[in-house]
Amino acid sequence: MNTAVSKPLSVSELTARLKAFIERQFADVFVEGEISNLRPAASGHVYFVLKDARATINCVLWAAAAARLTRPLREGEKVEVRGRIALYEPRGQYQIVADSIRPAGLGKLFLAFQELKERLQREGLFDESRKRPLPRMPRAVGVVTSPTGAAIRDILNVLTRRAPHIAVTIYPVRVQGEGAAREIARAISRMNTIDWSAMPGVEHPPAVLIVGRGGGSIKDLWAFNEEIVARSIAASRIPVISAVGHEVDFTIADFAADLRVPTPSAAAEIVARDSEGLTRELAHLNSRIEAALRRRTHFLREASHLRARLQAAIRPRIARLRACVAQFASSYALRRPAQRVNECRQRLDDLVPRLGRGLETRRAAAARKLERLAAQLTALNPSAILARGYSITFDSAKQTIVRSKGETYPGQALRIRFHVGHADVHVDGARYTDNQGQPRTTKDKERGGGEWFGADTDG
Repeated sequence: MNTAVSKPLSVSELTARLKAFIERQFADVFVEGEISNLRPAASGHVYFVLKDARATINCVLWAAAAARLTRPLREGEKVEVRGRIALYEPRGQYQIVADSIRPAGLGKLFLAFQELKERLQREGLFDESRKRPLPRMPRAVGVVTSPTGAAIRDILNVLTRRAPHIAVTIYPVRVQGEGAAREIARAISRMNTIDWSAMPGVEHPPAVLIVGRGGGSIKDLWAFNEEIVARSIAASRIPVISAVGHEVDFTIADFAADLRVPTPSAAAEIVARDSEGLTRELAHLNSRIEAALRRRTHFLREASHLRARLQAAIRPRIARLRACVAQFASSYALRRPAQRVNECRQRLDDLVPRLGRGLETRRAAAARKLERLAAQLTALNPSAILARGYSITFDSAKQTIVRSKGETYPGQALRIRFHVGHADVHVDGARYTDNQGQPRTTKDKERGGGEWFGADTDG
């Protein structure tokens, strides 16, 4: 290569070429990795890094795609990302622009979840109109969960502390694994059909059921995504609170239940709102209102001191603003403003030629299109046809074009338009004759010699 005559590429040109090549070659990618450095932005966009044991790649999920997520992304979560590779020119950095994200290895489970959810929703199983209100102050509650899990301990701790008078009936079931869904559904049905009056030591039947378990992966929670559990919850005469997993976890049972809460502890807290607690809360709110009113009236009585208090409040703010101005004055941007201006001019220098080339390309394309349209217009112009010796015959009464002899009749008024001017004529109905007044034959007519008007009487 002769370096003396070769022209080097600008950084922008090289970046543009790389951008075109990369985005064309990787228009659709499907990548698996672990989320790290998760940074949701105020604009709704979500930025994160996808990594494995040996490499990392930046990713961005635009706000529109982020709004379609069924739950927020979590740091350290292993996911499958589908999207495209894009190159961000100002930093020369390539990244994945994600269209959809799902947990790694769980595609089939998610599809099954969505399919069942949509089918049951079409049946009306999740309609708000069929949701039953919870009892305000229940005397007894039923719990369907594992007897050894953290969920039952959390529920009992909350109820014992906040509402020891509420009786708790536990129906032990498995909450994950083979057969767990059948056990949960059978327990809900059984809690609705037990003759509680015949049960020793039971004074009140459960007024509400808590069905749930602690957190886990989607596989751990799958028993609560089974159709048999959803239908059992919907058929329950006792209102059901679904308390499955953590706040970000959603299951089919959550949609079928009368109320979904983020954790088992939250379910117990809702049930434990007893009358004594409500009275205490009301008294507390009343005292707060009285205190707020006293503070307001006292403030108004001290109007003479408002100016001094205002000055005292403003002085610290002025000091903070002065400190900010001083910090700003010593910033890098102000110490080297010319460099920032030059950087902006450099960017402008890159854009101006591109704008000129784009405008010239569009102008040339528009000129070619105009030439094509002018040629088509000239070819279709009826005046050009008339200039070659043709004419157009109109029915004067109907203002329509006469296209055949069958459209004429004796006495009909016609207007013949030429290239220059027109002539008004009538159909006289006489036989067509030659210059000596002799009838012309069909062969004569075929040889030409004038327009044919009136009835055809030549054989």
